[in-house]
Amino acid sequence: MSDERLLIPQDPEYFQAVGLAAIAFARLEWGAAWCCERLKPNYIGTIETKKKTAGTIAKDLKILFSRVADQTLRTKIAPFAEQFELLVIERNGLLHGKPATSKNNEQRLFRGGDEWTIAVINEFADQCVIAGIPLNALLYNEMSSGNVIDLN
Repeated sequence: MSDERLLIPQDPEYFQAVGLAAIAFARLEWGAAWCCERLKPNYIGTIETKKKTAGTIAKDLKILFSRVADQTLRTKIAPFAEQFELLVIERNGLLHGKPATSKNNEQRLFRGGDEWTIAVINEFADQCVIAGIPLNALLYNEMSSGNVIDLN
C-alpha cells in the first residue's frame, strides 16, 4: 500500500468533523430513503439501478409525502421532506467544496469563497441528526411494517 494520501496536510480535528458530518448525512439520507420505501415498495432497489442522488431522493420524498391521503399526517410530515432537501444542498456544498488555504494557513474546504469551519461543519452535522429524528420516528410509528399509508 502506498502512502501518497499522507502528502495532504492533515488536521485531525477538521477531518473528524468532516467525517462525522458525512456519516450524519448518510444516516439522514437513508432514513429518507426508507420512508420512500415504506410509501413505495421496492424504492430502495431503484437507488443504485437508477443512480439516484441525494437530491433525487429528496425530490422523491417530497412527492411521496405530498401524496399521503391522510391530511393530518401529510401536514405533519411535509416539513421533514423540506428540511431534508435543504440539507442536501448544504451537504453538496461541503462534500463538493473547493480545497484551499484559509487565512490561518490551514487546509480547508470552501463554498463560494466561504470557509467551512469546524464550527459550521459541526452545526451541519447536528442539523442532519436533528432532521433524522422525526424520519426515524415515522419509520417506527406511522410507517412501521404492517401499517398501510394510502397515497393519492
